[in-house]
Amino acid sequence: MLVFNIIFLIFALVILLWQVSLIVAIIAGAPTVYSRDRVIIEAFKGVSLKKNQLVVDLGCGNARSLVIASRKFGAKGVGIEISPFYYLWAKINVLAHGEAKNIKIKFGNIRNNKEDIRNADVIYLYLFDKILGEIEPWIFRLAKPHSKIISLAFPFKNHRANIVKTKPPIYIY
Repeated sequence: MLVFNIIFLIFALVILLWQVSLIVAIIAGAPTVYSRDRVIIEAFKGVSLKKNQLVVDLGCGNARSLVIASRKFGAKGVGIEISPFYYLWAKINVLAHGEAKNIKIKFGNIRNNKEDIRNADVIYLYLFDKILGEIEPWIFRLAKPHSKIISLAFPFKNHRANIVKTKPPIYIY
């Protein structure tokens, strides 16, 4: 009976952390949304991602995009996640795929990681248009002139993109 109670308590704590994390992400304006692997691969093909280039995923969720970038393209990655649950999930996912040497996961607000954006060859995001509007001025100012920015589903309002016709559409800047 004691073992059952301990397992139940652990399960309840995980569920509580997950729910609190969802609330934090919604308040921050970027709940976790996932895309299919084929769309992520098309996005990276669209920017001609190459070996050892740095991909920075703003709001990385479970870091699947970074795992794909590392495994299929040989890229390095940095993921930034504000949700405690998804941050831990991303760390576990990176470890489980054996990509810890190529991918770093950071906890926090994307706006506090300017150095990562400055160093990125590719900036990958799947954020709602409200957040894109808020970050648009500084992300284009911080990004290196030759950096590529990928936005799934939602375009930036004041910049012109090449569009890859998938579901969701991929906007490449």
